[in-house]
Amino acid sequence: MILKYFLSGFFVKVIAGFDDTMTHIPIIGSVTKTKKGRIAFAIGMFLAISLVIGLSFIFASTIRLIPYSKYISACLIFILAFLIYFEVLVTKPKEKVKKELKKVKTISVKRFFKLIGVGFIAAFATIIDDTIAYSGLFLNNIQHSMYIIPGILIATILQLIVVVYFARFFNKIPHKRIITSIGLIILGILILLEII
Repeated sequence: MILKYFLSGFFVKVIAGFDDTMTHIPIIGSVTKTKKGRIAFAIGMFLAISLVIGLSFIFASTIRLIPYSKYISACLIFILAFLIYFEVLVTKPKEKVKKELKKVKTISVKRFFKLIGVGFIAAFATIIDDTIAYSGLFLNNIQHSMYIIPGILIATILQLIVVVYFARFFNKIPHKRIITSIGLIILGILILLEII
């Protein structure tokens, strides 16, 4: 039972964060060229993702009070999948973030904490849409959030390792938008069926 909720959190983070990882790879490459700098950037991203998890939990707690909340949540996730696939909402703001962060040339490795701040801003600006996906997961399982959250965090750490160490390989994966959209549609169906 515990494993089910842990894997639910892990699965949702991998799917919802897939497109974000694609965005963070070029950003981290343009902001810092060293391993130490990438690690600082990743710490900032981890802090931003932790904040988004907290916001998702609050959002799910609120939306649970509304009748037919699982249908509302599933609809929001289907809309998010549509927006990601057609690059309506997600990609354009992320492109703007990339351009703005590429202008940051003065950050050195020594300014470790500043890189953490840049990583936090970059991640928060690009993953705020994941609040919907996480909220859908918490909606039917809010009492099991203590098992779901570690799943999300472990997946987050793995994605950050990919961003820091395997950026070139990960960037070659084709059809990223389609993979993310299909994953979100599956998530919405699972929420409607109350499987997760």
